[in-house]
Amino acid sequence: MQGENVALIPEGTDVSGFLLRTPMEIGFVLRSLAQKGDLITLHFDHGQHSFLTAILGVDVKQQQFWFDISGVEALNRALQRADHIVFAAAPEGVKVQFVLEGGVSLQDYDDKPAFVSRFPDDLIKLQRREYFRLDTPVGRPLICKLPHSNGKVYELPLHDISVGGVGLWMSGVADVEQLDVFHGCRIDLGTFGMIEVSLEIRSKRQVTRRDGTVQTMLGTRFVNLPRQTESLLQRYIAQLERERHQLLRN
Repeated sequence: MQGENVALIPEGTDVSGFLLRTPMEIGFVLRSLAQKGDLITLHFDHGQHSFLTAILGVDVKQQQFWFDISGVEALNRALQRADHIVFAAAPEGVKVQFVLEGGVSLQDYDDKPAFVSRFPDDLIKLQRREYFRLDTPVGRPLICKLPHSNGKVYELPLHDISVGGVGLWMSGVADVEQLDVFHGCRIDLGTFGMIEVSLEIRSKRQVTRRDGTVQTMLGTRFVNLPRQTESLLQRYIAQLERERHQLLRN
């Protein structure tokens, strides 16, 4: 089997366009995971427990699937008591994540111990470029002009970028709060042009540099990003990836 411990999709990521809801669609993805033997990370008990598993079989007609038990019996017992279980995998760079609300039960599969469960209500299938954030070039930093309600327009260097949002550096202690939304933010993407977006603050973290100066790292997400802007961002990120791969080859 191939795979590794997979982290969850970052909170605040807009996945509305990547949800699968029909049993046929969900069954197809689950069956593909089973056939390829991809490892899946289970998260439960509010993130306190996790282990790697694999899907063993899928029954689309009955809308149920079987997955491997843990080698640790205590985790198997805890999983049977859990009422919120998150499955996360990343086969070939495509993020797959879904949630089971309600318990799972033990049932042999091919004469071996396994868990069985009903299909989830929906399933996220998210292309890699949609959720992975790429660090922006240090040599030619991107700048976001963020108009604040205090009347100032802050020029903030980007730390990273994705189709879901951007990471921003702000000098000193940031005069923003989580869930604040800023409209009319302008980001210069160089030869790709200028984009205007709305940004929601999802996180902020103070960082003290070696020289003693304090900066704040802001995590943001795009709000109601137009499709045209999303396509432009995808092209820009693809170009960044090509440049990075070229540097690695050299």
